Amino acid sequence: MADRAGSDSLHEQLQRICREAAEMGTPLPPEIELARRLGVSRPMVREALVGLEAHGLVARRAHQGTFPNVSAFSVALRIDQSYELSTLLEDAGFEVEVDVISVEWSTVNDVEAADLAVPTGSQCLRVVKRWLGDGTPRIAAEDVIPARRRDDVVFDTKYSVFEIVEVLRGESVEWESAKIGAVVPEGAWREVLALDDARPALSITLVGASLHGTRLYRAHELHLMDGLEYGMVRRAVRRG
Repeated sequence: MADRAGSDSLHEQLQRICREAAEMGTPLPPEIELARRLGVSRPMVREALVGLEAHGLVARRAHQGTFPNVSAFSVALRIDQSYELSTLLEDAGFEVEVDVISVEWSTVNDVEAADLAVPTGSQCLRVVKRWLGDGTPRIAAEDVIPARRRDDVVFDTKYSVFEIVEVLRGESVEWESAKIGAVVPEGAWREVLALDDARPALSITLVGASLHGTRLYRAHELHLMDGLEYGMVRRAVRRG
């Protein structure tokens, strides 16, 4: 746990340095200078910069330097990254509350079965949550984890889907794929999101998989767009 905290701290410090460089329109200091400034080894800085590059925040060029992606810092909510929904809303400036609507053992329907590559009717744990920003429902999500029923496990309401998967499946989520669309919430979703009109919502369906490709969970999220702006960052490809 200490290593993870230290890594997060270094990542956050480098992000601040990147943001400052982006605001000034300058490249980042050399790795050796960053290492001295941050009190870590040069290999640690290099590894952290590789991570920032993978997230589209910097571009490294041999013999030229490391350059911040100026446009990336203007994208508040990135749908191309894995995130905790509470953190996403907190970063947008909201006071966040999380409601657990239901936790129950169930079976997967045809659509869920196709996404999870399991037979229709397979057992699963189904968790429905709602995230409120400044007291107003902003996001609702339904997580489906295919697994045999276990009555000996009590799930903390603060557990993330990743923690539940590890408990039930004994595996870690390494990959996530997403399908994105726009829908008008209906039925139970309207009640969960406290909607009294037919406004559209951003629909994100995520499937998490293990290192070897086993599909471990399906999450269906509905995001109300009021006061929120979503975007993505990607490497440009030359078009001829």
